[in-house]
This record gives sequence, C-alpha cells and structure tokens, in this order.
Amino acid sequence: MNDSKGFEIHYRFRGEPRHFFHQARHLCESEALHFATLHAGVGTLNGSVVAGPFRLAMLNAEGLGVTQVQWKRR
Repeated sequence: MNDSKGFEIHYRFRGEPRHFFHQARHLCESEALHFATLHAGVGTLNGSVVAGPFRLAMLNAEGLGVTQVQWKRR
C-alpha cells in the first residue's frame, strides 16, 4: 500500500521564484530546504547543506542562493 502524499515546494533561487512537486510519506522544514537546494542544482545528495541546526542550514542555503522555502500538502 502506497501512503505517500503530494507536497508543493516553493522557493526563490537568486531572487527568481521556483516551485516543484514532491511525493513522500511526510515532509519537514529541513527536508523541504534540502529538496529545494537539489532542485536549484546547488545542493548535494549527502545533505551537507541541511546538516546540523535548521537555522545554520537556512544560512547555508541562503549562501547558495536558495531563500524563502515554503511547502504545503497538495
């Protein structure tokens, strides 16, 4: 049985609005931030951008140009 849900993730990359859809069982702020950096092409699969405290992860992502990450269940 597949119990995944659809999520819509919005963010800005270097000021330009972007969005995409992601299927998962659940999603949290750190995961949304990680997937946004991957979608923008500046993140890595090992998750180093989102390692550690969330505030530090946000600062790392902002340094790469990813800002204003928001998500909602579809």
